[in-house]
Amino acid sequence: MNRFSTILILVCGICFHYLPAQNALLAPVSPRSNALGKTSLNFTDLHSLFGNQAGLANLETFGVMGMVEQRYLLADLNQAAFGAALPTFSGVFGLTLRNFGTGDYRETGAGLAYARKLSDRLRIGGQLHWSQISISEYGNRSLFNVDFGVQAELLPKLWAAAQVRNAIRQQLLDGEYTPTVFSAGLSYAVGDKVMLYTELYKDIDFPADMRIGIEYNPSKAIYLRAGVNTAPGGWSFGFGLPVFQNLVFDCAAAYHPYLGFTPSAGLAYRKKK
Repeated sequence: MNRFSTILILVCGICFHYLPAQNALLAPVSPRSNALGKTSLNFTDLHSLFGNQAGLANLETFGVMGMVEQRYLLADLNQAAFGAALPTFSGVFGLTLRNFGTGDYRETGAGLAYARKLSDRLRIGGQLHWSQISISEYGNRSLFNVDFGVQAELLPKLWAAAQVRNAIRQQLLDGEYTPTVFSAGLSYAVGDKVMLYTELYKDIDFPADMRIGIEYNPSKAIYLRAGVNTAPGGWSFGFGLPVFQNLVFDCAAAYHPYLGFTPSAGLAYRKKK
């Protein structure tokens, strides 16, 4: 079996049996989300670019972030992504770019996001994204899709969120379709130092995944994070380290019971007010 065949079989096996509910095949997961059991629906920072775009509506200044990950510590499964968000009088606009894979198998993608506040207690957002899958012996496949999300305050410090990803179901390969995903979750602030996240994540073709994350901010110098998920039953941990007042370094590792560790890291910059 040649190197190309090995990569293709590995990627297809991962995508369609172990990693359902991804944009195209392998959507980026931000380091913060990766550390928190892949929860992300109620984020309100730059990491919302790769989670629920409704959270971008809370941004008040321009910001950019970049991140890298190595899935299961395999050199052929590297991914890099970049995102930027720009608040305006009519809402917040976002841009994402990503690249995954090797010369034999490669995914590239880009997304345009928009979010706005309808009130102090309600935010909406969405994204139009493009993906291209390139397989050296089979050619290219390009497709467009859309995501929609919402965040709403139920009680003081208690927020609910929901999202649909890949709202348009499309054929990706023979007999395989882009996964349409519905998710809903809650976040609750315990005092000023602890955030709790819980989400139910459901691909229409796979069992539901319950995700739980906890973030502890003992001081302004560090954020400590941990999380678990039920499908397939993994766990994760990580931290966020403010390097300067407006620059944060995030690092995480998630453990998959069948495939092993996925480390990820990123930098996020927010302009001062």
